Amino acid sequence: MEIISNLENLRHKKNCVITTGTFDGIHLGHQTIINKLHDTAVKTKACSTVVTFEPHPQFVLKQNKETELKLLTTLKEKISIFENFQIDRLVILPFTKELSNLISEEFIENILVKKIGFSAIIFGYDHAFGKDRSGNIEVLKKLGKRYNYSIIQMTPFSIGDTIISSTKIRWLISSGNVTLAAKYLGRKYKLTGKVIKGEGRGKIFSTPTANISPLSDKKLIPQNGIYAGWVKFKNKKYKTVIYIGDKPTFSSKNFSIELYLFNFVGNLYDKLLDVEFAARIRNDIKFDNAEKLYEQIEFDKKKTLEILSNN
Repeated sequence: MEIISNLENLRHKKNCVITTGTFDGIHLGHQTIINKLHDTAVKTKACSTVVTFEPHPQFVLKQNKETELKLLTTLKEKISIFENFQIDRLVILPFTKELSNLISEEFIENILVKKIGFSAIIFGYDHAFGKDRSGNIEVLKKLGKRYNYSIIQMTPFSIGDTIISSTKIRWLISSGNVTLAAKYLGRKYKLTGKVIKGEGRGKIFSTPTANISPLSDKKLIPQNGIYAGWVKFKNKKYKTVIYIGDKPTFSSKNFSIELYLFNFVGNLYDKLLDVEFAARIRNDIKFDNAEKLYEQIEFDKKKTLEILSNN
């Protein structure tokens, strides 16, 4: 997969099938579009191209004023996931105020047609683009006659009665429902962090933990609580108890993400860990004392092993 983040380095190709979008999460709905993109490109012997944006448009437009948007996937994660699909080109457009002010016709003509090039476009059922999101299927059809490209509009992707969307998945993760979120994503939700120095309480109770700091402050963190999951380190996966919270038992009010890795021996300080969330075990609650907390932690460890043995 060729990755282009500067349009000056982009070779114009007329015989291409493209799709555009932010693709935050690259969930099952997105994946149906990407698979359709690949299949269409193969049938027409064309180049398959995904056009996405960095940063997420909402960070520039500030549409979500009450609560800052948190991402399901950072750019690095998106690239890694896209590499699992058969895509010829990934074009990453810098999303700027200038780009956001292009009306939909200007975006299609000046960016998609003249700079990137395409003979067909795969269009999501609810996708919109251009200034004030004025670009829609009707605009594409009007310009399609002028520039001789075909349009394939996708139908909504649903599981049961639920139409899968990035917004829906963000809500699930914010609520702690990482299991259902994984079903909609098509994979477990992941968080990457660097191991930092902790307070060392876990060692006292023979439960040493690794404290991590997420690599991106824009990454969505699941709701506070205890989770069963996995940690990937040096191409090996470890069953893990994941704690997210501010340690109410110790009244520290310091937010932390702590990991207890089963059967791990070694030093993790300053190392990068990939954390995958499998299921939520319980809320983060305040115990009367540390002894009762660590009695509960032993139960959490057993529950984690039970969950992961079937996961």
